[in-house]
Amino acid sequence: MRKGQSSSSAAAFIAIMTVLIILYILFLPPDVRDELLADGTGSGDGNWNGGGSSTGTTNVLLRETVGRVTYVKDSEKYYDIPTVRIYAPTSGQLLKGIPSIFIKNALFDKEQASYKTTFDIDKKSTTNIMISFTVKEHTGPMTISLNGRSIFNGEVDGNKFLRISDSDLYATNDLEFSVPNPGVAFWISNKYSIENVQITGDVTDYTSSYSTQYFTITQTEKENLESVTLYFRPVCTLSDVGPLEIQLNRRTIFESVADCGTRSFASLDMENIDAGSNELKFSVEKGSYLLDNLMVKVLLEKPTYKTYFFDMADDFFSKDPQRARCGDDDGTCPSGCSDIKDPDCCFRHNGNWCGLPTNNINDRCVYYVDPGDCDLCPTGYYDKNDDAPDTCEERCGDNDDGICPNDCPNPASDYDADCCYEENPDYFFCQEVPITGVSDKCRASVSYTQCDLCPSGYRDEDNSKPRSCTSAAYEYVEQEESLDSDYDVKLLVRFVNDEDRKRIDININGHKISIDTREIEYERIIDEYVRSGSNSIEILPVEDVDIAELRIELIKVS
Repeated sequence: MRKGQSSSSAAAFIAIMTVLIILYILFLPPDVRDELLADGTGSGDGNWNGGGSSTGTTNVLLRETVGRVTYVKDSEKYYDIPTVRIYAPTSGQLLKGIPSIFIKNALFDKEQASYKTTFDIDKKSTTNIMISFTVKEHTGPMTISLNGRSIFNGEVDGNKFLRISDSDLYATNDLEFSVPNPGVAFWISNKYSIENVQITGDVTDYTSSYSTQYFTITQTEKENLESVTLYFRPVCTLSDVGPLEIQLNRRTIFESVADCGTRSFASLDMENIDAGSNELKFSVEKGSYLLDNLMVKVLLEKPTYKTYFFDMADDFFSKDPQRARCGDDDGTCPSGCSDIKDPDCCFRHNGNWCGLPTNNINDRCVYYVDPGDCDLCPTGYYDKNDDAPDTCEERCGDNDDGICPNDCPNPASDYDADCCYEENPDYFFCQEVPITGVSDKCRASVSYTQCDLCPSGYRDEDNSKPRSCTSAAYEYVEQEESLDSDYDVKLLVRFVNDEDRKRIDININGHKISIDTREIEYERIIDEYVRSGSNSIEILPVEDVDIAELRIELIKVS
């Protein structure tokens, strides 16, 4: 009985403790209760998880299995193809020969009234078929039939040539020579003694009339094709050749008598291009072609590499409406900002600024522009007074010379104010490159929500701002934001091995990080590159690379 009482007391104690723990949890503050139940994985305020999974004090904002990213080095590629010789010679040939024929038809002798034979032809390769023979002696008329149809009826003496229409011919043909019954003139007989019967024709040999060549396109090139063109130079005699046919993957891309001795080309249908091996077939039905200087030219668009997006809540950032931002044409050179990164810093040292990023970052701000250097800036250099350098006057980007020059890229209105105003004097032009790109430098209209696209302000030909940007309805305050010091954002790139050298660039919201490593993982804190709202991350390979995982983590550090 004591053992039973002891067991009952223990069970009651456990039940009471369970009820007390439940009541304790129920009366905790909601945020503490949620964190306790979630094992400390989040704050429970709806902002921490950010749309990603979380572990401990780390929230995963982005996790992608990337795979292979292929590097496209050149925008032009050339594939040389060996010289091709194709020819289809035509020659007269004897299709069938019969040494002699004797036919006779009399009242009581009809056994030799006709002579029948057959002959075969290749209708595609055989033309101009003729029947020739010599009559040594004859009496009466004679009938010649081909495939049951009379092709000759009359008397023949000496040599005879009959041309046969191609439409009367089959692959296998029946030919018959016959003489008619003499009828009431029973005392005579119709007869023919024929020698050297020949059936001849012009036969084309197609054995060497075609040639097949191949070229290979990679999957990455296939995805970035802009145009594909086949170039060739035909060596031939124009009067002797027929049409040249070129097929790409069994689809005809060229069919015409080629211009002998002149370099020619054929545009290839990009939809008909395969990733991998592609077949080019050259063929001719008459004459001879020598095709040299054969080359396939492939133009590639700028590759669109893999880009991913992740969101960050506004609560993770601190705002500073007074802080000037490096890179803006706002009249302020922020502390720590260099001349090649900010136009105002460049102007402070009497430099000339290029609104569009240049191939060499050091060409962005220059203090003297040689005449040969004007083209380094497609949108044109300008100084603090918006004037072009003396050496670049009347060139593209000289926005106050009243000339729309011919050296501007297309469309010229996006690169020179005079070209923009030439289209319409009421259009508005932005001196620097708007934050949305070159295509917004010249606008037909500017709404009040678009005024901030051009930091220095849109102007028409009369140097007036858009009305929408001068009204009281428009008020724009640039606010600089930075990630709260309680958090870090970490970039993690995991590769497939730790042996090969991996070189890639990671573009985060326009900021590039270069990675060159043999390690299997690369990590970096990217607090200075992230922003509230949508963030982009683009992978730019320097060479082909295999990426097992790309991950962005939000880490609570305090």
